Amino acid sequence: MVNTRAGAVVSRHAGDERGAALVIVLIALVGLTALAAAGMITTGADVQIAENMDASTRAFFAADGGLHSYIGSNATGASGATFTPDSLTTVTVTPTRLTEIAGGRVLYRITSTAVYVPAPGDTASRTVSAVAIYSDGSILVPASFTSAAGLIKNGTAGTISGQDWATAGNPQCPNSPKPAVAGVKVPPSGYTQDGGTPVPDGDPPIDEGQTGRQMLESMGLDWEAVVDGGLISPDYTIPPDTWPNFGSLPADEWPVIFVDGSTAVSPSNSGRGTLIVRDNLAMNGSFNWDGAILVGGYITSNGYQTVEGATVAGLNILLGENPASTDIGNGNKVFKYHSCKLKQATDAAFAGLAPVPGTWSEVF
Repeated sequence: MVNTRAGAVVSRHAGDERGAALVIVLIALVGLTALAAAGMITTGADVQIAENMDASTRAFFAADGGLHSYIGSNATGASGATFTPDSLTTVTVTPTRLTEIAGGRVLYRITSTAVYVPAPGDTASRTVSAVAIYSDGSILVPASFTSAAGLIKNGTAGTISGQDWATAGNPQCPNSPKPAVAGVKVPPSGYTQDGGTPVPDGDPPIDEGQTGRQMLESMGLDWEAVVDGGLISPDYTIPPDTWPNFGSLPADEWPVIFVDGSTAVSPSNSGRGTLIVRDNLAMNGSFNWDGAILVGGYITSNGYQTVEGATVAGLNILLGENPASTDIGNGNKVFKYHSCKLKQATDAAFAGLAPVPGTWSEVF
């Protein structure tokens, strides 16, 4: 006799187990689907975050690049500029005039905003700014030869002239010639000549009306920024660079040479431009120079030099130092004020915008 009741019970238990397994499988599938969906959502969010960070980074570097491009260009600060480094990025640079400072220079706040618009995603925008000084390149030289620590001249040979030796009609210098400057400018009782009638001529021939610091400050030249603060961008920095070969340079190129220390020059170094010497300069033989010579310490002149433009020595007084007197020694020295050669040299050295160190910031 078959026990049908027991078989029914066994059959029902097996069916319950199969139903429970199905429910478990369904729950597991739902859980896995939820996990997969959460993973996709998380991955999508991570991708979006990465894309946003990439877009923001691109905008930042574009804004910073636009700022430096504008300051490093021939811009005067009178108007802004727009750059498009690529098809997705636009950089707008806006100068804001702050104030005029000594020497006719103008202080600007330069703001650069970059907008990056990728094909997918949102627009990214970053803004940076810095303060910059605009100069037309002019140096208010008070004399053909300015020596803030005094000048020693041996004998009556040579020329030190504050008359402008530039001629009219040069398209590079439409305002030349200019009125005469002093032949020599030194502090009180700062000019010493061994015998004979004083050599300098100009308006006046010898100007001894100010202290060394006063005469240098009247030039409006920030010497500390020149030697330590990035006011200039030299074409040659010695060391590590070597002296330029002027024979291979275009005739209209007026390089800026910065000597970080003391140096001696000879006839083979003759050339043009702006020669800036941090400490002392010795000129030997028939060295010739057109343009500006700016020396922090003293100048020793041996031989028969010719400088047409302007010469300044003793600038380290502005740094609190006490340089010795310049000694131009014996020989047929020729130092002539030449406004056109001076302008072409200082334009290359100082004209344009120069960033003020420590003023860069991001604008939020």
